[in-house]
Amino acid sequence: MKPKHLSEVLDLIQAPEFLQWWGDVQRVRAETGQAQQRYDLLLSEATLLEFKAELSQKNAIDTLYRAGECEDGAANMLFEATELENRSYRAISDFEEQRFKVSELWYRLGASEKMLEEKREAHAQATKKSEGELRDAERAHRSLSDEFEKQTARKNQLWEEVEQIWAHSAEVNLLVAEQRFRGMKIRKEAEALFALAEERKRQSVELRAQAEAASSACEAAQARVKSKLNQAREMFGCAIGSEFLYFQQKNDQKTAFCVPLVEDHDHHNVEVSPLSVYLVDKQRGVFFLEPAPRERPSSDETDRRFEDYFLRGRTEEAHPDSQ
Repeated sequence: MKPKHLSEVLDLIQAPEFLQWWGDVQRVRAETGQAQQRYDLLLSEATLLEFKAELSQKNAIDTLYRAGECEDGAANMLFEATELENRSYRAISDFEEQRFKVSELWYRLGASEKMLEEKREAHAQATKKSEGELRDAERAHRSLSDEFEKQTARKNQLWEEVEQIWAHSAEVNLLVAEQRFRGMKIRKEAEALFALAEERKRQSVELRAQAEAASSACEAAQARVKSKLNQAREMFGCAIGSEFLYFQQKNDQKTAFCVPLVEDHDHHNVEVSPLSVYLVDKQRGVFFLEPAPRERPSSDETDRRFEDYFLRGRTEEAHPDSQ
């Protein structure tokens, strides 16, 4: 770090060579910022797509389970429908058997009615024998009639059971079809979700590759910034920080000039503007900045002594232990 007077520093930062260097620094910093923004954007998009792909995969698996539940439900109801069909066959068989029995009773009842009429005609002749036979015929007819009504009621009940089984069977078969259809529809939804998950995975891989390329570009841009800053050491004889250039003050080993390369209105004791000149103590550095005089001193020796006196006097006042 080559010691300089304030006027030399002011001349330096206004020189074409310095301004050309400063323009290059601003350009490579802008490129670095753009590269960083692109990297951050691609990385966030890749990460978001990876999360969406995982979410789609999970939803696809859950949807596939739902399709399986519908298919299992359809299989269970199909088993129930088969049982109902078998029950309907047994119920029809019982009904047919009962119908034969009722038909037989109907024929017997008809014969009984015919016999009862004959006995009534015989009773009309007022014989004792015909009266007893008439009572026997009436009892037999009532018994057959009661049995016929009983068995007919049983037959009707069996038929109602058959109709109920058929109705229930029809309902179950309709629900089986619906469950099968729902299972098929939900399975297609699962397939679409699996396809979406794979597509998002593919896109995230592409974005991740682009993000890695952007990261390399960002690192290259940062390297260019670092290289450009390092040039200032040889070109201008200064120490280089990431945000400041430092020049040793002539005739004072405890203070230095610093030239900001950034704008910062919030974090220092004074507002910092690029390419302004500040005076700093070597112990505290940029923790305390003091603006250097804006007027450029003349180049004669008297003004040099005045500059040394002015700057050193302010420094000694700030640091009495230096005397």
